[in-house]
Amino acid sequence: MTPLHRKRLQYWFAAGVVVIAAAAWLRPSWMHSRAVRDALVADTLDESDLAETSLRTLSATEAQRLWDTGRLGHRRALLLDWISRRDHLASGPMDADWNQVGSRWLLEAAGDPDLELRTRALGGWRDLASPESARALRTLLEDADSEVRRLGLQTLRHRGGTNQIDWVLPRLDDSDPSVALAADAVLRQWTGIDSGLRLSRVLPNANSLVKPELSDTDRDAIRTATRQWRERFPNSDPTGRWVPDPPRRLPTTEFVLEDLQGRPVKSASLRGKRVLLNLWATWCPACLIEFPVLDALQRRHPEDLVVLGISLDSPHGTEPAEGPLDDAALRDLRKTVGTIAARHRLGFSVLLDPERRIGRRFNGGELPTQVLLDRDGWVRRRFVGGRSLETWEALLEDADRPAVSTAGGIKSGEAIGSGPTR
Repeated sequence: MTPLHRKRLQYWFAAGVVVIAAAAWLRPSWMHSRAVRDALVADTLDESDLAETSLRTLSATEAQRLWDTGRLGHRRALLLDWISRRDHLASGPMDADWNQVGSRWLLEAAGDPDLELRTRALGGWRDLASPESARALRTLLEDADSEVRRLGLQTLRHRGGTNQIDWVLPRLDDSDPSVALAADAVLRQWTGIDSGLRLSRVLPNANSLVKPELSDTDRDAIRTATRQWRERFPNSDPTGRWVPDPPRRLPTTEFVLEDLQGRPVKSASLRGKRVLLNLWATWCPACLIEFPVLDALQRRHPEDLVVLGISLDSPHGTEPAEGPLDDAALRDLRKTVGTIAARHRLGFSVLLDPERRIGRRFNGGELPTQVLLDRDGWVRRRFVGGRSLETWEALLEDADRPAVSTAGGIKSGEAIGSGPTR
């Protein structure tokens, strides 16, 4: 080998070492960037995804981008991750940035369409000092969902004070007696004055999907307590000029699922109607209990509401299918789910989601999960459990109110999502 060849070989060897070293140095950064890009377009994201090395070092800016997608899973995972950081990690430069965005998330999530996120956010509040947090909490007390109104009262009971009595007094006249009794409990704790009312006595079955009938004696007791509370605070102004914040909505991508006859149902074809997605399974007793209410709701609104019962059953029981089912497995699944649907004489469509793609998108880990879409296909409500027929009527009416988008960079009227997902 000549000296020239040797010198060239040494040059190329050195260059190769530099390239390999640079690639090794840049690889973590490249993998991180790729993970962020994948997460931005993914339909789902959970805490286990954030725990992966590639997403463990999210910057506050990257986290905000994920939050601004408006996707249910992203927002839930990010909020839980931030609360964990705040409560368990020492503060540093990165955590200071996260604290700033996380504080904004807490305030925004207090009015989120996802009730689970609202609950998590309110649990993360440390005080009600800011006008923004006070307004967000007062807006909860005017919500169409009686469960949200009770959540607001529960938060006030433990973190508020007598300066918010004007907020509580109107709830004594709430259409839901359980909310009225919750308002009484708040005033009783704040003032130390006992009206004698107790939720467990007046409404022993308050969590029933059927609105309980009050006896004349109990109605008189609530009216008497309400009158006495107002007499104790004659200078209060329970009406005032308060205007609650408008409802919020989140975007979602289109989807296609098959019904029990194998016919595809496209969510895009339902625009112009409100759509209620009921995520359920045959092995979920609570899911079956609420069927009569959903069936009655569909029959009341045959023209402007579509109830879709999305079964998360699979041949693996409580575990999702790992891929598309073969014909035999699909026939067996249709028969199993169809038997339950026929037994309950359901008047709404039942769809199959054995891989739980739609179930995961809407955080359907706990059943039954309800997702209410407005006429434009945006998410207006998401919660776990059932509601009375009266509450559902209020939620449907609320879904027609003008709303603001909680997803950064997405404006009302823009196309939603990236096309159907099967």
